[in-house]
Amino acid sequence: MKDQALHITNAILFDEDMALKGDREVREVRVEDNVITVTIAVEKANDVKTRYAMEDAIRDAIQAQIPGVQARIISLAIDGEDEPQAACAHSHGSASELPPKKPIPGVKRVWLVCSAKGGVGKSTVALNTALALKAQGHTVGLLDLDLYGPSIPALVGSDLPPIVVGNLIVPPEIHGLNVLSIGFMIEKDQPLMWRGPMVAGVINQLLWEVDWSGNDDLVIDMPPGTGDTYLSILQSIQVDAAIIVTTPSQLALADVRRGVAVFEPYGVKIAGVVENMATYDWEGRESILRLLDDIKVLDEKSQKSIARIKKILDTTRTIHIFGTHTQALCDEIKLPLIASIPLDIALQNDNDSGTPYMLNPKKKNIQASFETIAKFLCDLENP
Repeated sequence: MKDQALHITNAILFDEDMALKGDREVREVRVEDNVITVTIAVEKANDVKTRYAMEDAIRDAIQAQIPGVQARIISLAIDGEDEPQAACAHSHGSASELPPKKPIPGVKRVWLVCSAKGGVGKSTVALNTALALKAQGHTVGLLDLDLYGPSIPALVGSDLPPIVVGNLIVPPEIHGLNVLSIGFMIEKDQPLMWRGPMVAGVINQLLWEVDWSGNDDLVIDMPPGTGDTYLSILQSIQVDAAIIVTTPSQLALADVRRGVAVFEPYGVKIAGVVENMATYDWEGRESILRLLDDIKVLDEKSQKSIARIKKILDTTRTIHIFGTHTQALCDEIKLPLIASIPLDIALQNDNDSGTPYMLNPKKKNIQASFETIAKFLCDLENP
């Protein structure tokens, strides 16, 4: 499979129709499960649009010609005088091959909140983790980089647009956080259909043309999956660590197993895994038990029936709706399980009303999960 991917890559990389300038080479072809990662070096003289066109062409060709695989293309910009290396296929990438990354001005720490699969509550975790860090006494920024489906405006209950001071965008302060989302800048019903170069341009604006100064932490809500946004972020900025959000379902965990491989070539540390919707505590159980206790029965058969019902109810105190597979996966991929967040109807209600869960005083037990995540990240700062 490596040789086939290398052959496909070289055929496109050296195709005159690609209009690439100068030297170019394949630095690495790596295969893990059904994911093929190809690292390419091209001269800096090639503009971003040309590089993205090349990446798209190679990705599409590999996925079309090798059934059942997912291709990830990493293009590195090199100076023309760099000595070219022979095409090769290694089992692991090297962070030393990557171009220098830049810190975000005025920000002490950057945390990525990621998910390999959509619908697992990543944005909810990002927002409430940011609020939990704020509760630790930090000044915190929250950047929504889910450009195709920004959720943060709805979760914070605001579509307040940012203001511009001088040459910088100033994020509005919402719930004590400096919050910015592309959702603040577009109409609610406007579809977002952007290709790679446009995505890179928006990301650059949200990172480098925004006044993030004065924040101890910047929590970045990444999009689900592993697309152009990831390439732009992981190649360009200094990141302290990423956390992966998942549900305990086998389907979501399978994507996590594949998704963790995205970070290694860029030298980005994965702090651990957050398990969302881990359990469901049925609050109605206690009411039914009280009703059963109030039933006056005399015959033995009815007493046995009520006893059996109580026994069944006793097994439903905590329900693992999606299974109990997360810890086993964490052991397999050698990452800590940072926190398990229960499924709770109040969480959905708070999301729908635009009131962050961390601000609901009635749910201290689940707030403790987000406080655990924040404390874990703080401990990473001071090992």
